[in-house]
Amino acid sequence: MSLLTTRLEAATTDRALAALGFRRDDRPDAKAAIAAALADRERLAEVEVLAERVRATIGAIGERVAPFDHPLAASNWGGIGVLPLLALLAVADDVRAFHRSRGIPAFVSDRSLSDLGQQVWVHRRTYGAFGLHTYGWLAAAFCGNLYSLGRLQFNLLRRADEWMLSTHIPETGPLTPESVDDSFAQAAAFFGEHFPDYPATAFHCESWLLDPQLARALAPASNIVRFQQRWRLEEKVGPADGDALFFVFRRRGDVDLSTLPRTTSLQRAVVEKLESGGHWGLWSGTCTAT
Repeated sequence: MSLLTTRLEAATTDRALAALGFRRDDRPDAKAAIAAALADRERLAEVEVLAERVRATIGAIGERVAPFDHPLAASNWGGIGVLPLLALLAVADDVRAFHRSRGIPAFVSDRSLSDLGQQVWVHRRTYGAFGLHTYGWLAAAFCGNLYSLGRLQFNLLRRADEWMLSTHIPETGPLTPESVDDSFAQAAAFFGEHFPDYPATAFHCESWLLDPQLARALAPASNIVRFQQRWRLEEKVGPADGDALFFVFRRRGDVDLSTLPRTTSLQRAVVEKLESGGHWGLWSGTCTAT
């Protein structure tokens, strides 16, 4: 029995899938996809190709990793992104081993890798089906360079000969100032202890949530505005209408704005800007932990 087969069979238990963040509604489809691949020698060989590409990136800190820049990743066998999903399942234990080599606690390892199941849930909310269209994003977590620490996620980033902690905002609850303070403190301590050979001097963020237009559209005391105020804005990096629609409404492609809900002030701000002919932008910024 090959290592790939052993790993995939081990991933079919509820316990294993739950540890990787799979929700109850997604686990039956995950088990079915694993069983179908195990019964198909050609598909298993394709998963092996992608798994080896992911495995080769483990430990590539601060580098651009793109294991899914391969035609097989675009296959729709079993659904969008299912082959990359199976490849990630197959290498999860290798990533955990890298974490252990850095002295990273198991609970941080599990929480960081559980973004896999979170992204499967995001895919279902977006497309109404099982799959993983955000497999490219997960390459950072599965190379050992993305960690969930409190409310936020962080990875080491090299910018202008300086190491920074790139900051990401998952959909896991309110973005309160207290939770952000806690995450920043955790990140500074975590990377200082487990990655002392990559001394980070500041935090970096690149997000549509840093668009200054949001501060004019939302209440000054809102969590998003207060989060934005932490950052020294650098520049507009590019357009972000698609980001705004995806992260607020979980919609991709051409979207009929009239069909979108307007329950929250953020939803209203996004839609009204686009309906008026305006656009959202992707901005970058830096800040310290305090």
